[in-house]
Amino acid sequence: MDFYKFFPTPSDRMGTIWTLSTIKDAYIIEFGPAGTTHFAIEGLMQLNADHNANVYTTHINETDISFGKQDRLENAILEIDGQHNPKYIFIMASSISAIIGTDIDSICYEMQSKVNAKLIPITTGGYSGDHTLGIETTLDMLCKEAVKESENKIENSYNIIGNNADIFNFLSDVEEIKSLMKNGFGFDVNTIFTAYTSIDEIENTANANMNLVLRGEGIKAAKTLQKNHNIEYYYGKPYGLEGTTKWLRELEKVLGIKVNESYINKKTAQIRKYLMTFRFMIREVENKSTILVGDYDVVIGLADLVEELGLKVEAIIVKHKPCKAIKKSISEKWASLIQFDISERELENYLKSTPSYLLLADGSTLELENSSRLSMQIANPNFKKYSIYPHTPFVGYNGTLYMIQSLFELNKANPRY
Repeated sequence: MDFYKFFPTPSDRMGTIWTLSTIKDAYIIEFGPAGTTHFAIEGLMQLNADHNANVYTTHINETDISFGKQDRLENAILEIDGQHNPKYIFIMASSISAIIGTDIDSICYEMQSKVNAKLIPITTGGYSGDHTLGIETTLDMLCKEAVKESENKIENSYNIIGNNADIFNFLSDVEEIKSLMKNGFGFDVNTIFTAYTSIDEIENTANANMNLVLRGEGIKAAKTLQKNHNIEYYYGKPYGLEGTTKWLRELEKVLGIKVNESYINKKTAQIRKYLMTFRFMIREVENKSTILVGDYDVVIGLADLVEELGLKVEAIIVKHKPCKAIKKSISEKWASLIQFDISERELENYLKSTPSYLLLADGSTLELENSSRLSMQIANPNFKKYSIYPHTPFVGYNGTLYMIQSLFELNKANPRY
């Protein structure tokens, strides 16, 4: 058993709740003690995300556990359906009800004829994997259960899959993605999975021309939409000057539409000046190594930006297990530097024994003892940061500028030894 100073990796159940909780007009019933549901919602607040769904708990007592009673859940389904008339009710087992074998699928099947809402069983009870599995499963489930056939295709539109509240900078990153698509191709966003969106918007997902997948956990959902609604998808997240331009060029091929060259040229000229200034500033720094710790698609993307800045990637540590799609996408360039899901103790020992110029990591890792000169938060868990202003991205052209600005400030506040 591992010991933690801070937080262990969240379970699949937490990933599911976080994914659904940012959807307006979603109704969720968790069959379990009130405390576990309360803890999950409190966790969402630490992610700097708005809680837009309607989450209910049935509570359970010792009798329910001992005898496998499910009356509370059945009554809760009837009450919510009768009082609120939702389109869908998502039914979840808590960790306790899952471990005693509550059959959520059967309960939904038996109750479906008694209610107007569509009952959708959620079987991620916290024992199958970490939060990324819950996110992957829930995104796919939404595409299978809630997306309707298109009645009105919207030209020059796209969906974003994988903008979820567990990603530290989701609020600003999605605004930059929208800016890139608007300035580069004149495209507008249709539906965002799932921060922030609504049940109606999810139902209208098939109206868009294509899907942008920002994280590996969204590929399964994109393939479902490709199969069921003939919507093509592109997987990738733009970081850095070169990475963002490459991202736009690849989308140009997928869309069959020429990108706005004047936009690329303008942003390139603007960014190159500051890239050169930063490289000049660190020219005499002997140890230019950088350690990245966080979510896979974030740290892999930022690794390219780190090199563009003239720094050296020392290690890439991913704080969760890789899904199948991620395993297939790891490039040879970074394969030898990546470690997945190591213990907190192993991580702290490594950071203490490895001097580096820059540590880009989550809030809890930054609290561990380390030998890095500079540090910056790029991932959750989060202890100190507030994200309410939606224009401080890590991705895209503006994200490159923001990262350079942040590093200028860190260097000024922490002059070299």
